[in-house]
Amino acid sequence: MKIELRSKGILMTDELRGFVEKKLRSALGRFRHRVHRVQLRLTDINGPKGGEDIHCLIRASLGSSQFVNINETRGDTFSAVSRASERAGRHLSRHLSRMRTKRRGK
Repeated sequence: MKIELRSKGILMTDELRGFVEKKLRSALGRFRHRVHRVQLRLTDINGPKGGEDIHCLIRASLGSSQFVNINETRGDTFSAVSRASERAGRHLSRHLSRMRTKRRGK
């Protein structure tokens, strides 16, 4: 599973990079054979104004043309990444379960 990190308006420190990779591997590690690439984008929407303005987008590529997208907006970078990672893990679990059910039905 290849992880790509990008940020706009947020300084990507080594601490933040390590936290993001740890959270993604923890949440999506069990799907590592199915997920080819994970893209995480962090954007500071309002700049220095404050408020709930950190947007986290996680896009997991499952192969040919299947993607799972998760969006989360929070006031803190770490909480946005944490919440989005948890949601991505749950969503991938449901998505792959549905795919297995469809295959068995055919």
